[in-house]
Amino acid sequence: MRVTVVRPEELGPLEAGLWATFQHSSPVMSSPFLSLTFAQAVGRSRSNAHVAVVEENGKIEAFLPFELASSGIAVPIGWPMNDLQGIIGSGAHLDARSVVRGAALRGWRFAHVPAEQTALAPYRYRGTFVQGREMDLTDGYQSYLKQRGKSFIKRSAYTRRSIERHVGPVSLEWNSPSPEHLRQLIDWKADKYGGFARLLSSDPTAVRIIEELSRANSGDCCGVVNVLFAGERAVAIHMGLIGPRGLCVWLPTYDRDLSRFSPGTMMWFAVAEEASSRGVTRIDFGYGGDRYKLHLTTESHAVVGGAVWASRTEQFGRAVYRRLFQHPHSPA
Repeated sequence: MRVTVVRPEELGPLEAGLWATFQHSSPVMSSPFLSLTFAQAVGRSRSNAHVAVVEENGKIEAFLPFELASSGIAVPIGWPMNDLQGIIGSGAHLDARSVVRGAALRGWRFAHVPAEQTALAPYRYRGTFVQGREMDLTDGYQSYLKQRGKSFIKRSAYTRRSIERHVGPVSLEWNSPSPEHLRQLIDWKADKYGGFARLLSSDPTAVRIIEELSRANSGDCCGVVNVLFAGERAVAIHMGLIGPRGLCVWLPTYDRDLSRFSPGTMMWFAVAEEASSRGVTRIDFGYGGDRYKLHLTTESHAVVGGAVWASRTEQFGRAVYRRLFQHPHSPA
């Protein structure tokens, strides 16, 4: 095995073609978070972003995008804004420890890798399995609604009528080109979520990455900014990424002054209807047990966290430490 570490932008057309082919080997792996477009957008803002190119017998078999954090330890590229990570490969058997060692890394941590990645199975952390929730729109939006039941439809219609009475007619702009809408999204997120606010204050690259990906227009990763209006007032905004399999939810938020109308949930009905009309057959809401995800989604896929350490001794020592002193979901 030969491992070469390069910057994401140093990969040429040959590597880009192989990357895309590898992604299409699995529905889950076709996520835009695992795309070369995502990796290169991060690379243009972060100097510590790299890709390990893995070759066997002179043939490229896999790519591992990562960021060098500290002390030779790597994290997923785009962390902590990357909702899905993993090895993008041909399916050939790989020794993950040899890949990490060949990249001159002490270790590589991951938080949400598709459980189907068998090469990482020995390195999973117990208790980290979670479900990525999905909305299936294969048979169209109306068919999806019928599957959810009459009470579901009535509730959604009631909340829409309520906000229209108090604020104005509901409408959706599918992909707003307005910088003001993206700025409003960032401001709302920073105000609502402490973790996101800390990220923005501590990492100036975060906004640059978001802004670049909002303009991305590639087959493997296309940015879209959805804006739900009541009258002329924006009440909920979402920036997502579209890949070959569908839309991945990324940065949703809403006007907290109107929270009694559930504008965030209302936005998903409008987004799903418009997405379906545009040929999008799946919306991936990502991991997490938020109530609205459980109500809206129809399917799921498993993701898992863990770490690969170049040294077997360190792997063993960290496993012991986790068992003795840490919560199962904490990194080690």
